[in-house]
Amino acid sequence: MKAAFRPAASAAILALLLMTAGCGESGAPKRYSSRPAPAAGGPADSGPARVVLTAEAIRQAGIVTEVIHRAPLALTLSLPARLSPVPETPEEVEARLSFEEADARFQHASAELQRVKKLAAENVAASKAVQAAQTEYAQAGVERRRSEAALRNLGMEGPRAGAFPAADFWALADVYESQVRDVNPGARAWVRVESFPGESFPARVVSLARFLRPQTRTLTARIAIQDSRRLLRAQETATVAVQVSERDTLSVPSHALLYEGMERVLFLKRGDGFEKTRVEVGPEQAGRAEILEGIADGDEVVIRGAQNLLGELFKTRIPGPGGGEPEDGGGD
Repeated sequence: MKAAFRPAASAAILALLLMTAGCGESGAPKRYSSRPAPAAGGPADSGPARVVLTAEAIRQAGIVTEVIHRAPLALTLSLPARLSPVPETPEEVEARLSFEEADARFQHASAELQRVKKLAAENVAASKAVQAAQTEYAQAGVERRRSEAALRNLGMEGPRAGAFPAADFWALADVYESQVRDVNPGARAWVRVESFPGESFPARVVSLARFLRPQTRTLTARIAIQDSRRLLRAQETATVAVQVSERDTLSVPSHALLYEGMERVLFLKRGDGFEKTRVEVGPEQAGRAEILEGIADGDEVVIRGAQNLLGELFKTRIPGPGGGEPEDGGGD
């Protein structure tokens, strides 16, 4: 009798096992996405590159565009600098005053020696007086040469080449040997400081020191700054962009550029949407960056709100429940 029930029991157990295998831990059937996986290396690997927004969504995102055309852009050389109310540093002022004092002493000693020699020739002055005048002349000459060497070590000449023009403020920039040929008196410049990160102060190169500092192999460029509002402070560090040339090129506001990994990207207005495009960026000047590759003359570039567009693209990369499409419709 027991043997008669064994086949029925085995069948029941087998059916139970099959039902369990078709369920998850909660007993509910598993759900699988019918969306095929993207091919390796295909467009889906880098994510979508286009965003379509409604007019209201564009307004809320603060999207602003600019049609880009070729225009003159200054190419600049960036130099470290320190600010000063005068065109010379305190060390330079002290060195110049020391030289002027030593030079005056030397000129006086030279004239006195000539006078005493003349008197000695007329038997009016004793030889002892001549010797004293010669000693003073020699000592004055040594002191003059020492003070002149101190000036040259600061990259300055002995006699003042001429009075500096009036300026609201000054930047004293360090120019390396290899950069000297690119920095010319009269060149336009722009000064930026950390205390006013969004401000660019117009300036002009007035002169360059003729001698290099032996310790640093640099010379000083004296740059007159326009600062009618009196915002700058003495001894503040600054960065000076000196114009070295100018050419017609495509450029965008620097804040329009975004980083995506190690690459720079822009958003272009294309039809009813915005497309992300990778670009090669050249020099930046006065808040604009040259674009070497990636856009064409006449393109409409997003100059504000690009970060919001990048956020919309990121949302489309996040899978929805069950691995399907995201719940957010990407800005609709």
